[in-house]
Formats: sequence, structure tokens, C-alpha cells
Amino acid sequence: MARRSRRRSTELEASSATHVGHLRDVNQDDLAVTDHLFVVADGMGGHRGGEVASTLATSVVVEDFDGTDRAALVHAVRQANRAVLERAAADTDLSGMGTTLCALAVVDGPGGQGGPEALAVVNIGDSRVYRLDAGGLIQVSDDHSLVADLVRAGELSAEEAAVHPQRNILTRALGIEVDPTIDSWEVSPARGDRFLLCSDGLFNELGDMRIAELLGDGSVHEAASRLVAEALDEGGHDNVSVLVVEVVNGPELPSGGRPPISVVRSERATGPVRSQAVDLDERTTLRTSVGVVSAIVLAAVLVFSLYARQGLFIGHDQGDVAVFRGRPSGILWFDPVFVEGGDLRVALLDDSTRAAVLETIPVGTLDEARRLIEGFRAHLRDR
Repeated sequence: MARRSRRRSTELEASSATHVGHLRDVNQDDLAVTDHLFVVADGMGGHRGGEVASTLATSVVVEDFDGTDRAALVHAVRQANRAVLERAAADTDLSGMGTTLCALAVVDGPGGQGGPEALAVVNIGDSRVYRLDAGGLIQVSDDHSLVADLVRAGELSAEEAAVHPQRNILTRALGIEVDPTIDSWEVSPARGDRFLLCSDGLFNELGDMRIAELLGDGSVHEAASRLVAEALDEGGHDNVSVLVVEVVNGPELPSGGRPPISVVRSERATGPVRSQAVDLDERTTLRTSVGVVSAIVLAAVLVFSLYARQGLFIGHDQGDVAVFRGRPSGILWFDPVFVEGGDLRVALLDDSTRAAVLETIPVGTLDEARRLIEGFRAHLRDR
């Protein structure tokens, strides 16, 4: 059970808004708010999988986060990933579901309890966290998407990425792999700072300059409502969700300027989980009988086999674009299974699309895969 009794001197005020958009039937975004924790998730996969994944992920993060430090928030996100995988393994209708997730929380700073507090930010996927202060708007989080990777590699400009036909292809999300890489940061709070957590339905419609104008205007409630309303006015092609969070009580902005945002920490699970509950479980495990261990192993293999056979992705088969079921690299003796393809040559694709196919593109449903491949063909016709 998460511990939420820790008192904090940094106080935040928040308001949220969400809308299904003009083209979607279901809102697969989800938001969660407590006094010191704020979460946005954007689900994907199947008829209802995305909605289930995002709701499950936000609820697990809220329940698991113990309010201590940045590592505790990362751990809570890992627990959310596990919960999404286990739910998908137990329900074939949810196979392949996943979700992005970003979160902001008040935590102990680097000096530990009693020292200056910090704001922890975590992110996986392409939901974003921005900060607006006297110096302007900056994006704290990094997008985990095909085009963002290409921009960071210098192969695409930001302007090209904004209109790229594959800009919605993610390279990371919860529910896709057992041990995902999760990014995290520690940010120094200052009174008057405003943070924006949002799904891609916002920034795919509005540029940074307009986001900054709306984010800084009026109360947090007015800012949240106007951001969503304007995204809808600009097209509303996707679900759009925003959380506007303001530091209403905290340190003053230093007269000499604030320290830069810390370098991102990109982490996989590389050792024992730091929480006390897991440490106790580990000591107990050392005393577990061989029979119980065997039962656990057999259960794990069953869950593992279900996981290995789940999911769909676009890849290549003897030079053709193809759709496969399973995990791209295969797991142990579980190899991906060919579903369909064979009528579009990988060599004909543009460089960025070809690279994405060769690296494999996870999809939630066969219909989604077919739509993407048809988009590849349309792009070829337009060249």
C-alpha cells in the first residue's frame, strides 16, 4: 500500500481537461491527480485495449507510488508496466494493448528527507511534460517515437518531424516489453512555475508558441480548458488530455537563475527493487522450498508463453513488408508468426519508413497494421 502521509512544503495546484476529439469513438487517454502526484496516459490497442491500459497504468502508479523520491516514481511506473502485461496475458481481447505515460511528483531532493524538495518527472512514450517559467516554455521530457529518434540523430528537422506520415509510431510504451527503458528527471521547483502534462492530441494540433501563450493565461482551470478547446478548434484529430500544474507554494526563483534541468536518467530494471516490501520478499524467497519454487517457475513459464505469443508488429519477410504476431526478436523458443504481407517491397519505401520497418513497428490490431501499410503505399504514390 502506498504511503501518502509524508508532509510537503512544496504545494501544487492543478486542473485537468480531456476530450475524445472529433474523429475518435472512445477516449483512450486517462488522467490521475493527487496532492503531490499527477499522471497522464495515452492508451493504444484494439477495440477497448487502449482505454483499459491507460486506466490501469494511472491507477497502479497512484497506488504504488510511496511519495519518497524519483526512484520510487520510476518503480511505480515499472509496476504499471507489469500490471498491463499481466492483464493482457489474462484476456485475449486485450492482446497487444499498451499505453504511454508521463508523471510529475513532489519528492525528496538529492539530499534526502529534510533537504530541498524536488519535482520528479517520468516518461515513456510520446506524452509530454513541459515547464513554463519566466524564461519561457521548455519540453522537459523526451518523446520516444520514430521521428523523435530521427530528429535526435540529425536525420530529420523538427519541422519535418511535425508533418512526417509516421510521426505516431512509438519506440517505447508500457505493455510492450517486460523491462522497458523509463526516462526520469529531477527538477528544482520555483513558485509560479507552471507544468503541462499532455497527450499527443494537444501538441499535434498546437505549436509550442501557442501552447505557451495559453498555458500562461488565467488560472490553471482556465488554461486547461482553453488548451483543449483550441486543440479541438484546430482539428481535434485525436483524444486530447491536459493537466496544468502550478507551484503555488515553494522556493522563490533564485536571483542568479535556476540550475538547468538534470540530465535524463534512462533506466531498465538492473537489480533488486528498492522498496522495503520487495526486499522482504527476496529474503523470504531464499527460504522457500524447492516445491514452491517449482510451482512458481511453472506459472511463470505459462505467463511468459502467453506474453511471447501476444502482440502484432510490422516487419519484413524476404524483402517484403509483412505483419507478424508475437515479439519481434522472439523469446526463447517462441518465434514470431507470419500473418500476412508479400505485396510491398521494403526497398521501395523512403529511408525513414524503411528504417522503421526493419526495426519493426508495434501495432495494436491487424486493422491498424493494414492502415499503416496502406499509408506507406499512399506515400509512395505521392512521391
